[in-house]
Amino acid sequence: MAQSELARGKEGSATLVPSNTSAAEFLSELDAYLGTAKGLAEGTRRKYGRFVQGFLDGWCGDSSPNWQDLSIEDLRTYLRCELSSKRRRPSNSPIVALRAMLRFLAVRELVPPGLEETLPRIRRWRHATLPASLSSDDVDRLIKCVADAATFQPLRNTAIMLLLARTGMRATEVVHLSLDDVDWAGGIIHIRGAKSRRDRNLPLFRDVGRALVAYIKRERPSSSYRTIFLQAVTPARPFTDSSAISKIVRRALNRAGIVSARGAAHLLRHAAATNMLTRGTSFKNIADVLGHQSLQSTATYAKLDLPSLSRIAMPWPGERS
Repeated sequence: MAQSELARGKEGSATLVPSNTSAAEFLSELDAYLGTAKGLAEGTRRKYGRFVQGFLDGWCGDSSPNWQDLSIEDLRTYLRCELSSKRRRPSNSPIVALRAMLRFLAVRELVPPGLEETLPRIRRWRHATLPASLSSDDVDRLIKCVADAATFQPLRNTAIMLLLARTGMRATEVVHLSLDDVDWAGGIIHIRGAKSRRDRNLPLFRDVGRALVAYIKRERPSSSYRTIFLQAVTPARPFTDSSAISKIVRRALNRAGIVSARGAAHLLRHAAATNMLTRGTSFKNIADVLGHQSLQSTATYAKLDLPSLSRIAMPWPGERS
């Protein structure tokens, strides 16, 4: 059925527009489409791009993709290989990425519309797992690790770690944080154009403010860039993407001996949310701080509030009260 649908598209290929775009150009155009037309965040686009590039590497190699030769079996072969890999836990991401690619190709009239529905789905139960997080003691150990004067760029990395842990900022928000976004007198950090495409204000905690000032005055290279955090290599430039922040956190996790199966910078965002919840902060206020558009995204942290859950837990059947 799926194969015949693609075949029908090929038979009517007079209506399809041929393309001589190279794989690299196509990936750039896809990224722009996902950002402008679909409003996807930088990290999501980068993740989708990795999977699409992996498919293109296996399908057309160094040649320009000839989309009229694309078959459903080509897509499924890649997905079988990717989903059977033991390098990562099962995820819908490769499938979602290829669906996004097929929708983009359909918009450009390079393939018939509706092909994304022919790809398989992985059923995932909402709230079936616990979000990865760190304890307060783990967070304190991480901050001490990066603050060690023997480490690389200790003042910069301490400020980054405190921003993530105290405010729950996303790694990409830390990367793009500007000197103009900090209201020192008002004690406010202004987050612009974040993942939810809504600006929000966060409190500038005293320890975060002190760490930022220490980095800016004593360690930050002289630069015309207004972005706060710069690379240490010459010439000093802003980080290219949020993966640099995750690498800083991952190195600190390794030095602190904290074993985490998954996650890096996002672990500190989860820890900030869990800390707010255990202090009695409402879901609405937590959602506002984290920049969640839906309370459903915030509700997942309720599973980590074990003291509150223990008060409402029903006794196990047959257990004596």
